[in-house]
Amino acid sequence: MTPISQRRALLCALAVALTISAIEGISLVVIALSRGVLTEEIRTTGAVFREQTRRIKRLLESDSSDLLALDPLLGWRYRAGHRDAANVINDQGLRGARRYARRPAPGVLRVAALGDSFVYGSEVNDSAAWPALTERLFPELEVLNYGVGGYGVDQAYLRFCTEGMALSPQIVIVSFTTDDLRRVVNVYRRFISNRELPLIKPRFLLDSRGDLALLPNPAPHRSDYERYEREPRAVIELGRYDDWYEPAIYREPLYDYSMTVRLLSSFWIRVSRRYFAANRLFRNGEFNPTSSAFRIQLALFQQFAAATERAGARPIIAVLPDRESVMQARRGRRTFLTPLVETLAAHGLEYVDVTRAFVDSTARGDAADWFMPGGHYSPAGNAIVARWMGRELLARSGPHPMGDRGVSATCPTEQSVAAR
Repeated sequence: MTPISQRRALLCALAVALTISAIEGISLVVIALSRGVLTEEIRTTGAVFREQTRRIKRLLESDSSDLLALDPLLGWRYRAGHRDAANVINDQGLRGARRYARRPAPGVLRVAALGDSFVYGSEVNDSAAWPALTERLFPELEVLNYGVGGYGVDQAYLRFCTEGMALSPQIVIVSFTTDDLRRVVNVYRRFISNRELPLIKPRFLLDSRGDLALLPNPAPHRSDYERYEREPRAVIELGRYDDWYEPAIYREPLYDYSMTVRLLSSFWIRVSRRYFAANRLFRNGEFNPTSSAFRIQLALFQQFAAATERAGARPIIAVLPDRESVMQARRGRRTFLTPLVETLAAHGLEYVDVTRAFVDSTARGDAADWFMPGGHYSPAGNAIVARWMGRELLARSGPHPMGDRGVSATCPTEQSVAAR
């Protein structure tokens, strides 16, 4: 190679290096600026794993004084007998200090309410949660609060199967709110958001016939979490059946070393999930009825209804709107939840759409006053739900016609699941 050729090659290499450095520098600035905009900042996989290890360590160090406890079937639950300034869990595993008799008194309609933090009443005290308020406003009702923060309808259904009829409810509610849809196709919560707690759960799949098949909790023992504390990258194995697992984040070596790769990967993941992926949760600002999550959710509701009727109780699905759905509905628009409500009606599933309570002319005030900073119902929001639910439940206290659901009414057991 001549000296001139060598100089040209050197200049080309230098130009490439400067270009890459400039792009990396721009990516660094964009990532830094995005922290104030994105709900979940763009971080290296190494940083994600280090935080995961710290959080697993704290989880394993928890004792009987903590609210949260690991559960081999459900993934986690709230600890029976727990008491702190804002939360009381009685010895029956229900929120509140009241202990319920094995059977309701004559003339009392007993309701079991299962679901997530919108049933539990996160961000408010025991007495302000809508199940407790409903009891106080309607003395002829008892509403047993089985809510647990972070639950999907799959976990709520499994809890019904194991304990939901233990106290002889005449009505069983399973709730649904916007965030629940993504949970039915999730196994490891930190795949949804790497700021979440390192909790692991069961999930259901649809088999070749369209029937639900249970994939049991893959980490039923404390030793499973201890392993993930020692070997942080081992959680990648949980991605096999988790629709939120992103190999580009967890397996791509350049993701940690190149800010440009990290920025572009994160951008594409967000855009694809929202606009392009055929299996995306939302389409045109509403739930996507063709997504696997929606189809699994519907199958869960059908199986819940069949199992509840078989147990001798009346199943009701409570649709609990989040802040954005309430604001959309009050503007007269369709909400995220509209396709679900329409599907429940089309399949003959009994439901209560609490969105109507917030749109009703008697629900005065600013929607911002009905929600807490974390997105849950405020005391005022819980009161709106309690008044609406109480009237709806009493109106539905009569005999419930049992139809043929066309699905198995038997609660699931731990089944083997064929690979996808």
